[in-house]
Amino acid sequence: MKRKNIISLILGLLLGIVLLLLWLRFVDITELASRMKEVKLTPVILSLVCYLLAYFIRSFRWYLLIPKEVNVGILRTWLISLSGNFINYLIPIRAGELAKAWLLKRQRGLPVMQGLSGIFVDKSFDTIGILVVLLLLPFLKVRFSGGMLGLLGILVIVFAVSFLVLILAIRNSGKVSRILQALFSWLPKRVKTKTDGYIEAFVQGMATFRHQPSKLLAAMGLTALGLVFDGLYFWLVFVAFGITYPFAMVLFGYTLINLSYALPQPPAQLGSNEWMMIIIFSAGFGLTKPDASAVMAFAHIFTAAVIVLTGIISLGINGGQLLSKIFKGETLDE
Repeated sequence: MKRKNIISLILGLLLGIVLLLLWLRFVDITELASRMKEVKLTPVILSLVCYLLAYFIRSFRWYLLIPKEVNVGILRTWLISLSGNFINYLIPIRAGELAKAWLLKRQRGLPVMQGLSGIFVDKSFDTIGILVVLLLLPFLKVRFSGGMLGLLGILVIVFAVSFLVLILAIRNSGKVSRILQALFSWLPKRVKTKTDGYIEAFVQGMATFRHQPSKLLAAMGLTALGLVFDGLYFWLVFVAFGITYPFAMVLFGYTLINLSYALPQPPAQLGSNEWMMIIIFSAGFGLTKPDASAVMAFAHIFTAAVIVLTGIISLGINGGQLLSKIFKGETLDE
């Protein structure tokens, strides 16, 4: 792994530890342990099914964006997606997206830049969750804390920019590429060359919807379905603790938490998830801190176990040397 990435990883880990220690000061550990013992098994099993379905649906969305001649298959796409998700979870510098493109090249011969094109477009659809959050706002009783308002503001800007780029790329991809590349003209020549390539791949990927409106609608529909299963997963964790809570509020809150991953995060969202839960569900929705802390602590441990287990299995199938290449700092974009 490159030195700057190692430094970023160490700083992120230290930040996560600090956030976690600060969170623990507001939590009664004895009470938290007691609440964990009350968890009901059936809702947990159902939540696991919903969690895996949400990822499968997003993998299917990405599958639609991979050229048909690559002939990768939906199951293989899902396994590659799980591998990338595991790498992103361990190393929060978005190395997982590049790893997915590298695996497509290694297994199906698809050039890395072409693979990244579909991956960039696929990930941009996750910003639709911001629109869902905004549509839910009139139906929820939310106390907007400073932290929640700040997060909403950043996410609205992200959604507006993503939507604008999508529309303009469909109409005039060449002009959009030139504008975006000009915004990064200040970068060193070597870095700018690579950045220009990523921008070109992203915009060209967006432009594919110009002649395939049905694919655009399918991607939007799958995104919405994935959000519903995300919400069901988290709502069932509430049910496992015997907490009665409206599904719409859980969907709103968990979608916000997921969208916050677009911002810099410590490895494995250490500490950041716990504070997001307090900001959104306690400060915003009035959920008691013991309830909010118990739900998030369990969900964090539970999802970590699922991500690690599925990641190890999928990497074992796809090629376990991938992590070794990343940590050794070997390039994956060739």
